[in-house]
Amino acid sequence: MVDSAKNVKNQFLFKNKKQDLPAGFYTIQTKTGDVLVNFIIDQVRKFTIKETKIEFLIENSDENIIFQRYMWDVLEGNDLHFYYETAPESLLGRFVFAQYFASIYDVDFKDTRLLRTPLNISKVLEYFLADFDVEFIIERIETLFNWMLDKNPTPAQVDVRDFYLKKLIHLYMNLNPKCDPVFAYLVDNYAAKMTTSEFISDFDVTVFKRIADRKRRTFVGQIIPAFESYTKEHEKISTADITTDYTVLWFWDPDCNHCLEETPDFFDFYCKYHDVYHFEVIAVSVTEDYDRWVKFITDHRFDWINTSYAIAEPNYDAMDFFDFAETPAIYVIDKQHKIVARQPSIDELMEFFESLPREK
Repeated sequence: MVDSAKNVKNQFLFKNKKQDLPAGFYTIQTKTGDVLVNFIIDQVRKFTIKETKIEFLIENSDENIIFQRYMWDVLEGNDLHFYYETAPESLLGRFVFAQYFASIYDVDFKDTRLLRTPLNISKVLEYFLADFDVEFIIERIETLFNWMLDKNPTPAQVDVRDFYLKKLIHLYMNLNPKCDPVFAYLVDNYAAKMTTSEFISDFDVTVFKRIADRKRRTFVGQIIPAFESYTKEHEKISTADITTDYTVLWFWDPDCNHCLEETPDFFDFYCKYHDVYHFEVIAVSVTEDYDRWVKFITDHRFDWINTSYAIAEPNYDAMDFFDFAETPAIYVIDKQHKIVARQPSIDELMEFFESLPREK
């Protein structure tokens, strides 16, 4: 929302007559959000919009006449090459090229006019979803930001960077847990260091930092507190009492379809190799569905360590501490309670142990 207007003698007068609107696409809307007219601001800044009985007409602006034609061609599915081939440096030309024809490598992010257009940013986000390798993603982020900023960036270029920074922060905040270090990197190296931003408020920064700190406590290499939970015999099991080289914390739910498939598969691996690789499993049911839990572990004859929230609450809330919302959630710790594997897939978990030296 930029400004508001009132009707005076059949003219809509805006409050701020001297406001200089940045180049971009604009609409005039009713209070209920109905779009009355779309227009573009680029080179021409003085023109007239008239309302007739059937439409709004824009006078004294050739670029807006072309813009109206462009919107019609979009609706009709017509070819759009004309708009960037005839005026490649115009805002409309740059937008059409970036929106319909360019790869991310060809988008001129330093053209800050594109910030105020309906540019589809999915191609930008897809650029980062091709791989979940943290170093690879961070390298791409730095490349993207370098595309956006000159050596001595203008405030407008920083605005563009901050716009995409916030999009990326939200993307990695709730993406694959493997990407949590990317989220923390964005917060630590950018959001936490900014003073003012059009797109990221002080409140945003506070929230992002709090979430990053919560995620950071279970990164690989972090030491976790001993975890205590209870078996169906009401015996307290603590990770501090496990003597194997590694302990797998397998948080699961007997009502989770993925858990019902993957837990028996990993149990088969456990039966074959837990002595070979010297590891133990504490399988923690995170719900209070006692009957279903007991039936499932009995039917499958799980003889690893089975504990459940249905017996008693553990010494700390695993779902909160480990920051997971879906199951199974898997963590591997060593004798010092250092996390050595975090949220691996079942295949990655097996590969982790298979990469270890075998007991002779």
